[in-house]
Amino acid sequence: MNRKILTLILTGVISFLLVTGCSSQNGSTDAPNADATQEEAGADQEEAQEEIAAILPADAVIGIVYTEGEGDFTDSFLTKTIGYLVAAGIPEENITTTKGAAEELTANAQKQIDGGCSVLMVGGADDKTAPGITDAAAKAKIPVVYFGTDPGEAEIARWQSEGYRAAYVGSTYGQAAQKRADLLDGTDLEKLDPAKDDNVGLVVLSTEADKPGDAVNRDTLELVKELDHPIYVLTEEEEEDSEASEEEELSPEEVRERAKEQVLDWMKEYGKQLDVILCADDMQALGAWDAVSEEKRLVGHDVLIMGFDSNRESLEEVASGNIRSTFFNDFMEQSSNASNAVLAFLKGIAVEPVKTSEYVSVTVDNAQEILDISVTVQESEPEQDSEETTEE
Repeated sequence: MNRKILTLILTGVISFLLVTGCSSQNGSTDAPNADATQEEAGADQEEAQEEIAAILPADAVIGIVYTEGEGDFTDSFLTKTIGYLVAAGIPEENITTTKGAAEELTANAQKQIDGGCSVLMVGGADDKTAPGITDAAAKAKIPVVYFGTDPGEAEIARWQSEGYRAAYVGSTYGQAAQKRADLLDGTDLEKLDPAKDDNVGLVVLSTEADKPGDAVNRDTLELVKELDHPIYVLTEEEEEDSEASEEEELSPEEVRERAKEQVLDWMKEYGKQLDVILCADDMQALGAWDAVSEEKRLVGHDVLIMGFDSNRESLEEVASGNIRSTFFNDFMEQSSNASNAVLAFLKGIAVEPVKTSEYVSVTVDNAQEILDISVTVQESEPEQDSEETTEE
C-alpha cells in the first residue's frame, strides 16, 4: 500500500482512538509537561463542573444544522463525525441533522435549540449569521461547535470576552492561498507562458455567494503580486460586473455550464494571452476544462486551471493532468477535532475556541491517493434523508 495512503488511514485510526478516549486536554493530542498539565486540567475541569453538570454520552442529544450544497466535504465530515460520536457512546438516534438554504440556517439552529439539544453543531455560518446563533445557544446554556465556514475573528473574540462555550473547527484560507501561490511560483515560466510574450495572463472565476474559494482567490491575488513571475490579472476590473444573478441558487451542473460559457468568452477576448484560470470551486474548474478543451487548447499545457475544494470528478481530472491543482479540505482531521470538542463540552471541560487544520494541496502527484480516500469514505456513507431523520 502506498505510504501516503497508509499514513492517512493510520491518522483516521489514531483519531478514532483519541475520540473514544475523549482527551481531557481541551481536545488537543499534544503531550506537554505531565504534572503541570494535569494540575491545570484538573483545576479547569473542577471549576467548569461546579457550574455545568457533565452529561453522559448515553444521555446526550446532538443537533446538527448546515447549509445544503456544500459538496463532498460536508457529507464526508458528518459521516466521520457521527461515527466517532456513536463510537463514544452517543446513541445514533440522539443525533439529528437538518440541512437547508443559507437563509434558513438561523431558524433551523433555533429549532434544535428549542428541542433541547445538549450540543449544537453548525455548518455554513458566517460572520453575519454566527452571532445570533451563538447568542441564542448561550441563552439556552447550549455549547456550539461551528464547522465548514469560519465565523469570523470578531465573533471568535466575542466568545472569549463573554465566556461563551463555542468553538470553530476548520481550515484557514490564507494558508491555502499561500500554497497555491507557491505552486505558481514553482512552475517554470515556459509552462506558465507558452505564448512566450513575457506575460502570464490570469483570469478569476468567482461565485456570487462569497464562499471560501472566493476568499482564497482574493488572498492568492495579493500573493501573486509578490512573485517573480510577470503575472497580471486580465479580469481585475471585470469581477464586479458579473452577469450572474445573486438571487438565484445554481445547481452544480449550472455552475459548470456558466463557468464554461464565461471562459469561452474570455478565450475569444484574450486569445493566447490567457494562461491561468483561478476558480472558486471545482465545478467551475470542470467548466473551465470543458471550455479549454472545446477551443482545442491543451489543458495543463497552454492553460493552467486551479480549482478549489476537491470533488470526485475534479480529483480524477487532476490525476489525469487536466486540472493543475485543487485543495483537499481534510475532513478526517476536522471530524476528529469536532468530535473531541463535542465530547469535551458534554463533560464540562473547557475547549479551545479555534482548532484549525491545513488544506492539502492536490496535484497530479497525490490526486489518486486523495481520490481513493474520498471514494472509500463516500461509499461508506449511509443513504439518509436528513429531513426524515430530523422532523418528527
